[in-house]
Amino acid sequence: MTKKLLFFGLLFLCAACTKAAPKLVYNGDTLEWNTEFKKKQCGTLDIKKNIIEVSGIACSRVTPGYIWMQSDETDENTNPFIIATDEKGAERACKVKFNKIYRWDWEDMSGGVYDGKNYLFIGAFGDNDETDGEYSIIYFEEPAIDPVNKPEVTVTASRIKYVYPDGNKHNAEALMYDNREQMIYIITKVYYDVCKVYSIPFRLDYGDEEQTLEYVCDLGVRSDLGESADDKPYKGFHLVTAADISPDGKYILIKNHNNIVATYCWILYWERQDGESVADAVKRQPQPLKCYNTYEWQGEAICWLNDYVFYTTSDSDEGNPPIFKYTRPYPEGVENVIGDDSKRETSKVFIDNQLYIRNNERLYTLDGRRVK
Repeated sequence: MTKKLLFFGLLFLCAACTKAAPKLVYNGDTLEWNTEFKKKQCGTLDIKKNIIEVSGIACSRVTPGYIWMQSDETDENTNPFIIATDEKGAERACKVKFNKIYRWDWEDMSGGVYDGKNYLFIGAFGDNDETDGEYSIIYFEEPAIDPVNKPEVTVTASRIKYVYPDGNKHNAEALMYDNREQMIYIITKVYYDVCKVYSIPFRLDYGDEEQTLEYVCDLGVRSDLGESADDKPYKGFHLVTAADISPDGKYILIKNHNNIVATYCWILYWERQDGESVADAVKRQPQPLKCYNTYEWQGEAICWLNDYVFYTTSDSDEGNPPIFKYTRPYPEGVENVIGDDSKRETSKVFIDNQLYIRNNERLYTLDGRRVK
């Protein structure tokens, strides 16, 4: 059976089993669904005009209305790049090349603010066979997107080299940045075993010396995966492929994929409490999102637009992958402030590391309260 036939067979299986989708057992508890979000396909990525395999995405904060995308489908001799499209995915708005690349096998992307500047972070830490051992986070200031005058730009990136605290080699495919703590979080991808969360503060002065990550926690426990090898593809949360934290730091998403059994894919969701760190939040029980009920082949990319909207997309699997948009209701009055298209008359700005909405000359919090 070819890869594509297997993919469509899994889609059929997923559609047939949607109503009976299994609930997730996590840290010994059967979790209840979060039903706030609704899902729709907002676009389709034209891979002939863009990139082959999307393994990471991040919403632009410099030029609202666009989504940055990166691929790990290339080799060391190819000059890697990232691209930007709108949520429809048909046309490439910008291509970014790099003056120097330290390592390929990029697996995830995130955006964040540090010292008043917007940065993009790329996790160069894929290691499926756990034999490489050279891991780093590539970062650079986010460029503006100007499809007409600057459809292609070149940037200079820096990196943070790191090792794991246990001294071992690990495969990772998920990275997220917290604007509140100015902390980077990395999550390992483990086959049929629990995945682990690590952290490192973001700074500009690490240089070329290897840093040691700090262990945060496991995502779930081994007993959730079943007692036998035959159970493991069907139970528990493993194979983490993407993660993101909302711009104001309030909400966390971590997703997995399972190409063996389509219905055993989840997006986990946490709402941070006042004063709570990301590390403490992800140690609590999450909520799986019920709207994530359509299988994504190699679903490896997720990003927040704001507190009410996020996106996912996936590997092309020799076709054009869909771009999905997830929304939950805005609080009363906020929808008119934010709108569904942030390119129209609103923008988002950071002041003292807090995200605000600017509409004309007025400033609002994300819940719609006018600041000035």
